[in-house]
Amino acid sequence: MKKEQLIGISPNSNLFKQYKKSLTSLSQIQFDASIGLVLGDASLNTSNGKTYRLKFEWSDKHKAYIDYVYSIFDEWIISPPHKKVRTSPAKPGNLVTNWGFQTISHEAFNPLADIFLDNNKKSIKESLIKEHLTGRGLAHWFSDDGGKLDYNKNSKNKSVVLNTQSFTDIEVLSLTRVLNEKFELNTEIRSNKNKKIIVIKSDSYLLFRSLIDPYLIPEMERKLP
Repeated sequence: MKKEQLIGISPNSNLFKQYKKSLTSLSQIQFDASIGLVLGDASLNTSNGKTYRLKFEWSDKHKAYIDYVYSIFDEWIISPPHKKVRTSPAKPGNLVTNWGFQTISHEAFNPLADIFLDNNKKSIKESLIKEHLTGRGLAHWFSDDGGKLDYNKNSKNKSVVLNTQSFTDIEVLSLTRVLNEKFELNTEIRSNKNKKIIVIKSDSYLLFRSLIDPYLIPEMERKLP
């Protein structure tokens, strides 16, 4: 059965149920990518507390990355990425274009909910990095929430940042410690607008690149020093 046959069909239809039943579990690539994506911008949602879905949204400038993530989860997504245009809350009169899509709701995403959610709120446990984060996941985390520490084009500073402002100070401390232990990255915590961010220092740049380069699409390399 082709998933295109399901567009516009009720999730309660027999055809839709038959398609969902044909899917069993996430591939290793999909699972590894999911870990980094949920550490970044993706969210886990449920409507019944029994099954979960992944929801994605990025700005128009990341369209190549959007298409890349869509291709990874292709069989789990019925409708292709759709454009969302709205007025900027920061600059009224300016239009902001985003692209969004989501997976179907399925038991295959429940292990991610077990890892990330506590009473349906994202919670970062130390075991997350130790047991589940891979180079692929790290590449997606960086693609979502990473960047250069120094944007001066003449700078020789190779430090990169993971923007962890949405996490608690304790979670950032835990993430930093385990990144050091698991990947042997030299990291430190800095403050940005009274929130904590993780800095991967220059002397770990080549090691960091060796971990993420096999999974980083060319369009996201602009985020690197």
